[in-house]
Amino acid sequence: MTSIKLLGPPDYSADEQAALIDFVLALRKSHVQEFLRDAELSGYSGTKEDLRARIQEALDEGEITYPQLVDFLDSVVPWGKQHVFLYRGPQTDIQAWKDPDYVHDLLKRHRIGKLFNAKLPLIHPDKLTLSSVAHADGRLRITAVQMREYRERVPEHDEEKEINGERIFLKAYKDHWTRTLAGFEWDLNANVAMLQITQLQEDGDYEDLAEEFSRLVKAWLDIKQFGAVDLRPVIPKLHELEKNGQAEARSHGIDYRTLLGRRISARSPNPRASVHGEPHIDDAMENVRKNSVGHLGNFYWLAGKKPGPGANPLSGDVHLMIVGANSRVNFPTPNAEDVVRYVLHRIRAHC
Repeated sequence: MTSIKLLGPPDYSADEQAALIDFVLALRKSHVQEFLRDAELSGYSGTKEDLRARIQEALDEGEITYPQLVDFLDSVVPWGKQHVFLYRGPQTDIQAWKDPDYVHDLLKRHRIGKLFNAKLPLIHPDKLTLSSVAHADGRLRITAVQMREYRERVPEHDEEKEINGERIFLKAYKDHWTRTLAGFEWDLNANVAMLQITQLQEDGDYEDLAEEFSRLVKAWLDIKQFGAVDLRPVIPKLHELEKNGQAEARSHGIDYRTLLGRRISARSPNPRASVHGEPHIDDAMENVRKNSVGHLGNFYWLAGKKPGPGANPLSGDVHLMIVGANSRVNFPTPNAEDVVRYVLHRIRAHC
């Protein structure tokens, strides 16, 4: 078995070390604080710039290492802000894929055996690049990484000047690097799959990126054999359950599209309130639901109330958007792995 070994300084360049800290600070503040707390470091309160200074100090003093930061990133990022495409498994015999040796040999035949169970690299070019193929716990997970640069406003460094009698205003920006991860996971026991794409800092086309990922692996795994799950029926199903008092999710906004292409939508007054609640609007939306298809659903999946195996594990409501037009699920805020898996499992159940 061959794996990529990620080394710490001095093998990381100064730019790579700075980029790694950028990646960490791009995460939710509470995640960064949890990492520092688990590392038994004090001084993990304050602004993100305070946290940046504390991380750099801990690295300089040897209290934490760069490989620790990489491991932390790889455990959190795949379950952060993301868009997810769901698939059914191929209808062919998949028994061979359950054997890790078969997968490793397949990769070696295509001259990418070094990626088998490899750690994700820290730095990659600005082109989506296949980076790891992991086989564990009955799941095959294929990950590609792309470096992207984005700019962040830093208004505290804005300047005002006078040139030739005219007032000139200079707005300051700071360049940052972020890693975009595209991860295709195939559950070999249930024969279902998903493609997760971390949320892009700038506007981006997730369908194009999904197609680009498919081309990367086509020589040895044809994703076209996997049937895309149509998520449009989930939107009216969740709407119906909520109407009948059996809600799994609270609707903040629902958009329907008629067969002739017209769009009808309803919005609740705030995220804590449901679209339901005014009888004349409820009746109108019920008629729309029965004669249209789901286009977009803005929901809050409800926290669990009952313990026990298979029970809802959510400790708080989870915000998600079902993009019926493109059949993908958007989690606009970071979540834990078990939360994402549970919600996606329930969405599949309503397809």
